[in-house]
Amino acid sequence: MPTGLGYDFLRPVEDSGINDLKHYYFMADLADGQPLGRANLYSVCFDLATTDRKLTPAWRTTIKRWFPGFMTFRFLECGLLTMVSNPLALRSDTDLERVLPVLAGQMDQLAHDDGSDFLMIRDVDPEHYQRYLDILRPLGFRPALGFSRVDTTISWSSVEEALGCLSHKRRLPLKTSLEFRERFGIEVEELDEYAEHAPVLARLWRNVKTEAKDYQREDLNPEFFAACSRHLHGRSRLWLFRYQGTPIAFFLNVWGADENYILLEWGIDRDFEHYRKANLYRAALMLSLKDAISRDKRRMEMGITNYFTKLRIPGARVIPTIYFLRHSTDPVHTATLARMMMHNIQRPTLPDDMSEEFCRWEERIRLDQDGLPEHDIFRKIDRQHKYTGLKLGGVYGFYPRFTGPQRSTVKAAELGEIVLLGTNSYLGLATHPEVVEASAEATRRYGTGCSGSPLLNGTLDLHVSLEQELACFLGKPAAVLCSTGYQSNLAAISALCESGDMIIQDALNHRSLFDAARLSGADFTLYRHNDMDHLARVLRRTEGRRRIIVVDAVFSMEGTVADLATIAELADRHGCRVYVDESHALGVLGPDGRGASAALGVLARMDVVMGTFSKSFASVGGFIAGDRPVVDYIRHNGSGHVFSASLPPAAAAATHAALRVSRREPDRRARVLAAAEYMATGLARQGYQAEYHGTAIVPVILGNPTVAHAGYLRLMRSGVYVNPVAPPAVPEERSGFRTSYLADHRQSDLDRALHVFAGLAEDLTPQGAAL
Repeated sequence: MPTGLGYDFLRPVEDSGINDLKHYYFMADLADGQPLGRANLYSVCFDLATTDRKLTPAWRTTIKRWFPGFMTFRFLECGLLTMVSNPLALRSDTDLERVLPVLAGQMDQLAHDDGSDFLMIRDVDPEHYQRYLDILRPLGFRPALGFSRVDTTISWSSVEEALGCLSHKRRLPLKTSLEFRERFGIEVEELDEYAEHAPVLARLWRNVKTEAKDYQREDLNPEFFAACSRHLHGRSRLWLFRYQGTPIAFFLNVWGADENYILLEWGIDRDFEHYRKANLYRAALMLSLKDAISRDKRRMEMGITNYFTKLRIPGARVIPTIYFLRHSTDPVHTATLARMMMHNIQRPTLPDDMSEEFCRWEERIRLDQDGLPEHDIFRKIDRQHKYTGLKLGGVYGFYPRFTGPQRSTVKAAELGEIVLLGTNSYLGLATHPEVVEASAEATRRYGTGCSGSPLLNGTLDLHVSLEQELACFLGKPAAVLCSTGYQSNLAAISALCESGDMIIQDALNHRSLFDAARLSGADFTLYRHNDMDHLARVLRRTEGRRRIIVVDAVFSMEGTVADLATIAELADRHGCRVYVDESHALGVLGPDGRGASAALGVLARMDVVMGTFSKSFASVGGFIAGDRPVVDYIRHNGSGHVFSASLPPAAAAATHAALRVSRREPDRRARVLAAAEYMATGLARQGYQAEYHGTAIVPVILGNPTVAHAGYLRLMRSGVYVNPVAPPAVPEERSGFRTSYLADHRQSDLDRALHVFAGLAEDLTPQGAAL
């Protein structure tokens, strides 16, 4: 029974022990001993992180040092190592439905015995895909588009005839690539016995592996090449290129009794002086084609990767190959891996005629990956893989559990006391005795909740007095409370704006402002972050519309301050309203902590001011302040206010007390800004890209989401808590840490945090990551 490659082709892999593969052979026979199917299986550890093109080798090494098991799994694979045909050889194609379920069952048992994490049936060709899918999907497998292979069907009697099929422009580079002897003085030997060169071949091959960025390649050793020479005599050929007598490159090909000629391995010395000009890879492809033609082979299999060069060969085409995957125990991990492989495996850049067909396959397999039908609204849940990928990789750290109050340090479950550099309690008032007592007293007096909407039975005298105090604090005629800051933005903007209106937003505004704009039904457009020239162009372009500029005063991820003075001037000039979210500025900036608008002298020119109590004011909830008609309109039309239960008495009382303390102790504002500046300066000295913009927020930019999550966990386990930030909170290139500070940070804790950061600087700073 033909199996693509006979056992002799697998012996070099077994004998050399590459990658510590464990080999198994599957045989399905009839009762009379007649064979039905054959397959070779092997168990191997594979580093999935190598398929992430955005994770540099330096970053990958760093994460592996911190978390040795990161994205490394044992796979039980079914498929030919050369990836040249379907994984299961059958007596008859009609036996697939009988044999494949048996194979899957055997693999399941082997994976259990072997401790494999994943099962993978590889390299299924498009022709057989649907049948494999119909059998394997009910068994828990999911498909993924794997590494595409390249082949060419040989219909020519000579290389010259093959080249004649090409245009002059495409023919010339291939033809001149064979002139390496005349142009560069390079000699080539054609060898059927090459065991004596095995150490050199392994060295040249390692150069290819070292430079590879597409996946974790097999670790070929001298024993492998010696075994190939020994077991594949008469069915393999080595081209050994020499320059001034020194081997500089090789190409190793194999063939069997069938019609396939297979390009197996290659290696090169990249320090060779004519490395780029000579293009020996292209030359070797042409020599291989010539040899395949001379042996009457009908197809030359060129394998995966290096698509650009291979597709220059006459008749070359890309063939999608499909993998079927299953986690040994967890269906969520099955779906996650399938999505990750589709996302990470590099797709070839194809000519238009090939690209269209390839894209159709890609979309078809994405649909077939879904565990739920197209009409099921929960299908999007099955499709995501970001946070499940972090869990799979062992670097998921969201929802850490704290067991005590947030001060300069915080008690973390299983970690003990750690330095807290990720709190929004900027003034440190959440643990202030006066604030705590006010909250407790309100609970004793009013109970734990209001059990109703503010419009009806939910308004207390406590709420009314807080609204009055906030309005007075900001110099606005009126204010209205909401249960959260997020709801405040939704309530106000969705009430003030409607279809036909235009909302103009800074591109880095908080998510709640974007959600509010969508909820309102108004049109909205963006201007580049803090780019006032761009804002002016947007205002000119939207002249004549009913417009409002919506902007954060301090941007929550970046710590930057909006240019509110220029915004006020532009709004006046263009007849536009301004809505400012002061959540991260109140209590920290401006006279008495009245925010960035007050600090810049334009508070009176802000039409609507929004703020929250969950930052400086040590509680929960939010408010909207402005002219009385505006506030009254929101009070009666803001859904987030009207249709939500009132702020709990304890929260309202805590905010009252926090306002009093913040005005009585103005040094708290100076202390939090001093702490932020001290840390930003110290981190920058260590080589970190730490940014200080005169606020309590200091971002530390790393540039990679995975590194941000892994670094966050590493810091936390080293005694420092920071907030990891990644898309969609920030653009991918701004991924890193969001550090923020409070007035009560002890100097000793800040220094302790800097000491921990210093220990990781070699791994996390741009200079260290480049090493």
